[in-house]
Amino acid sequence: MIEWFKIAWRNVLRNHRRSIVAISTVAIITSSLLLSYGYINFTFFGLSNNIVNGGLGNMQIADNRLWESFESTPLEFGMSNKKADELIVDLEKNKDVKRAMKRLLFSGIASNGEISTIFSGTGLENKKEKLLQSRSLLESIISGNTLRNTDKNPYQVLLAKGLASKLQANIGDNITLLSTTIYGSINAIDVIVKGIYDSGIPDTNLIELKTPLALAQELMLTEKVSRIVVQLENLDATEKVLPEIKNIISDDVGVRTWYQLAPYFRSVENIYYSIFTVMTTILLILSLLSINNVMTTSVNERMQEIGTLRAFGITKKDIKLNFIFEGLIIGFSGTLIGSLLGFIIAFTVSQSGYMMPPPPGRSQGYPLIFMLTINSTLIIAFGSSILAMLASYLPISKALRKKVVDQLNYV
Repeated sequence: MIEWFKIAWRNVLRNHRRSIVAISTVAIITSSLLLSYGYINFTFFGLSNNIVNGGLGNMQIADNRLWESFESTPLEFGMSNKKADELIVDLEKNKDVKRAMKRLLFSGIASNGEISTIFSGTGLENKKEKLLQSRSLLESIISGNTLRNTDKNPYQVLLAKGLASKLQANIGDNITLLSTTIYGSINAIDVIVKGIYDSGIPDTNLIELKTPLALAQELMLTEKVSRIVVQLENLDATEKVLPEIKNIISDDVGVRTWYQLAPYFRSVENIYYSIFTVMTTILLILSLLSINNVMTTSVNERMQEIGTLRAFGITKKDIKLNFIFEGLIIGFSGTLIGSLLGFIIAFTVSQSGYMMPPPPGRSQGYPLIFMLTINSTLIIAFGSSILAMLASYLPISKALRKKVVDQLNYV
């Protein structure tokens, strides 16, 4: 077998022009597949991390009725502060839970005295939220600062840039928040604008604001919270920890994971993988046809040589093995060069700082980065090598069906 491999290597070198064409084709296709997978891998990694660390958390816990129906009055299905605090203590005993925090969702009207507009607000536990959203929150602030010293001074607010623009509000300005309390009355509180941020979603920028939890509860005259947000030590631990969380919580509350709360992630995932599958199929077919064309030409040119080998008693199996080794050498060489080329391009582009335009429905662009993995590289390399062997097997199998006399007289 080693001798046939050596002969196959010499034949690849002997037909160097055709071999270079085939190896180049495999290299280009391999690098294209690697870069495509690296881009998709980064897209999923970035999107999932933005969803989780952007404020959604790994999972959220709330009254079962909140997941299944709509509240007819503010905080109808809210959770008491005492119950939420007890549940958070139990949750944070789990080694995989990094932190759990309370949130209150509310809405109303914001006014600067002359201009009024609707808003959708979130009351936050500021210290914990800063840890959850540390990077995304700091990057999103376009002027001013994040909420600070909320224990001593809860009367402060962060405005999304669209809402700030509608209210003509600047840092340090006073605005009034009006909302319906849990009793159905109207309450109003004056707050100071501490910061203006970009949520990354144009529609959200028009209505969103963030306040300390204490302020939101005071505005709605309640001690209830809407839900508990749970952040885990690792994004991949969500499925593992989910059964443990379900055992901790009582029957009247339910838990939803981040991908259930953001169902568009699965839609994006399905679309990207469908595109990648179609593109991979087309590229592999092109690779198969290219190598098959090279090997068919090689077999036809060496038909008399094949007939001579058979006349000397060389078996069909050994002749097939020789050509399969040639395909393996071409496939392996192409995948090796393509993998190196893919990693070089991925590293160069990822370090260039090139920014992609904002995707549909977003207002912020993102860096073009390729996340290549060893596993994906090995799978693509293995697949390309097997494909090259198959492309070599087909023409030699067809040629060996001819009689020895026909092979010797082949022109």
